[in-house]
Amino acid sequence: MKNSMKAAIFDMDGTLLDSMGCWRRLNSAFVRAMGIEPTPEEEQEMYTMSGMMVISYFKDKYGIESDFATLCEKACEQMEPIYASGVPLKPGAADYLRRLRERGVKCVIATATPARLALIALNRTNLVKDLDFIFSIDMIGRQKSDPEFFDRLCALIGEKREDCVMFEDSLYAMQGARAAGLGVIGITDDTNAADRESIRAACDRLIDSFDELA
Repeated sequence: MKNSMKAAIFDMDGTLLDSMGCWRRLNSAFVRAMGIEPTPEEEQEMYTMSGMMVISYFKDKYGIESDFATLCEKACEQMEPIYASGVPLKPGAADYLRRLRERGVKCVIATATPARLALIALNRTNLVKDLDFIFSIDMIGRQKSDPEFFDRLCALIGEKREDCVMFEDSLYAMQGARAAGLGVIGITDDTNAADRESIRAACDRLIDSFDELA
């Protein structure tokens, strides 16, 4: 990781919060709500898929026509009470945030989760006090796969891209951050196991716990 890091930019779900599994299990719940019982193999396949990927899977596998906005709306409705009840942090996440703040490093959230839901989750886990900025992709106007997302984000927080490090569990976002010139720390999660080798290639370091970082 860069010794000159002035800003640590964190994804939320699957990175600081151990919540990505909750999101991915909603894929099979959506299918069941349509009256279809997926096989164990199909459930496992859907567990590894992001929202855009699963839309195509629904159509090809079950003939279900849907769109990302509809799927996201239904998923957010179901995630709100989960966030409100509290989800566990990734190992070492809270202590690492505190250590960064003590060193004067800016701590930033950049999440695909809508801002209102993100605030529910972050307040419930008591992380807000250690954050300088909280951004969602709808606030930036770009996806994290797009290097322009990080150009805009770094301008908003007032730091050069080369002085920022992205902490992330999703391959597409790691690739976007790397293309923009940020450092990248990959976080392991059981939902990203299928992409693990590509993730290793896309990040500067891959960790299982924030306790591995000084």
